[in-house]
Amino acid sequence: MLEKILSNFSEDELLSFLSCQSIEFSLGILEGGEGSLSKAQLSKIVSTTKKIDFIFDDKLRSLLIDRMTPKVFLEVFPEFYVPENELKPRHYSAAISWATDNLSGFSSKLGLAELYDNKSSETSEFCGIDVVEPAYSLYPYQRDISKKVLRSLAEDTERLLIHLPTGSGKTRTAMNIVSEHLRCSEKNTVLWLADREELCTQALDEFKKSWGSLGNRSCTSYGFYSDSVESLSGIESGFIVGGLHKFLSLRNSNSRKLQLLYQELRSSVTLVVFDEAHKSVAPKFSDVVNDFVLNDDFSAKLIGLTATPGRSYSPDGLSEEDKKLSSFFHNNKVSMEVPGYISPVDYLVENGYLAKANFMSLNYDHSGISAFELKDAGGSETMKALSYNVERNKKIIDTVVDECSRGSKIIVFSCTVEHGVNLATVLAAKGVLAASVDSKNDSSESRRAKIKQYREGGLQVLVNYNVLTAGFDAPKTNITLIAKPMNSLVQYLQMAGRAMRGIKSGGNKECRIYTVMDDIPEFQSVNLAFEYWNDIWAADKELVNE
Repeated sequence: MLEKILSNFSEDELLSFLSCQSIEFSLGILEGGEGSLSKAQLSKIVSTTKKIDFIFDDKLRSLLIDRMTPKVFLEVFPEFYVPENELKPRHYSAAISWATDNLSGFSSKLGLAELYDNKSSETSEFCGIDVVEPAYSLYPYQRDISKKVLRSLAEDTERLLIHLPTGSGKTRTAMNIVSEHLRCSEKNTVLWLADREELCTQALDEFKKSWGSLGNRSCTSYGFYSDSVESLSGIESGFIVGGLHKFLSLRNSNSRKLQLLYQELRSSVTLVVFDEAHKSVAPKFSDVVNDFVLNDDFSAKLIGLTATPGRSYSPDGLSEEDKKLSSFFHNNKVSMEVPGYISPVDYLVENGYLAKANFMSLNYDHSGISAFELKDAGGSETMKALSYNVERNKKIIDTVVDECSRGSKIIVFSCTVEHGVNLATVLAAKGVLAASVDSKNDSSESRRAKIKQYREGGLQVLVNYNVLTAGFDAPKTNITLIAKPMNSLVQYLQMAGRAMRGIKSGGNKECRIYTVMDDIPEFQSVNLAFEYWNDIWAADKELVNE
């Protein structure tokens, strides 16, 4: 229905939905700087890239309804029961008002109901003898990690770090530990800390699944992140997901009431789990953690989760930042140990837990980028110059289009917010089901909806800037294209890991990681090696403990 509505729009009206910058960018890639986009191309771009926005953006939703022809309007809103020639502005206003209050119903009218309908039914037949599969199972290596952690906590270990490769199921492993902790006492309270909404939402959803299978009583879960307005008052037990920035605001609040509630919560928390634990030594974040684990009234225990137990790569051993991280977790790290394998990653790939990663370089003609444009070596000017280089963008677009023709599911990491929007615009013009997500142009609702659309097949490509580096799980993704220059092993691993879910996790046997190779000396080569931090932590253990 959306495409049918848009087909009645003029070219100027279709152009009004897009930024001039995106149009100019597209023309530079598609036509070599000349020509114009056809109405069919414009309609395709708008229907692909703005599909979610027509639901969640008040202005665009109203504009879409307001510009419907009488015939289309009555087809979308047949409940008005009036002839076309009797439609009045008040009918359009009523439709706009209704759609604002009924986003789910409006999405159904546009043919986008699948974004909301996520229910499924299952039936089973009686069988006298059967193998009973647990609803929230662990792989053997995850069970081993879980046992080690629970044993350490029982032996009064105060802090430890769980180190598992990207895509190997850190969250599921941790949720089994969390559930066991909550089962031990009805007074226990777990605080799960993360710095981004996607990570927090993933944790809250995952706990509901785990406790629904592993719990022994009713348990309340609380979400305090993003735009949550719930109160911290009266929490005596349960599972709490806390956004670090929200907790920082609470910690620094001048409100006596909020301070009292924060102090009450400190006394009730018995276990803290820090997701993406390599960020835990950032001064403000570590202050929040220490509020709960260095509490005079009752000290909670601390578990960190990470695929990269370090803040940086240093061939000479632990950097000062990494020593801080090791010390923060009392140098207690629980990692995979698989006899007969040099690296746990080899075991995970061989047994289908992870996809085999094939790393591919994307080279292009750098002559169009001057040294002056790259003078800030990774700063905004560099990113801007790279994001507008035609040869570079053509290489990215051609690679994505080629992969799409093979049926790939692709995550692209852009240089800037605008770069992400522009790439998605060009891809849509080429007939690719693509959209962009970022924290500037998307609301929480539209971001969640686009991600859901990608997971369920409505989009083949999701371009993003600093949104999907962690806490994003779409197992069918088999391609990541890293178009943002990286000199951080931590961030690179997180980006690459979006495509590394194995066949046992609903993913792929193999995946491809494309990296755009920019001629910038300041961006060092990134070596991927799970064993790096294992060896470093072991070699520096005595030094750290001195």
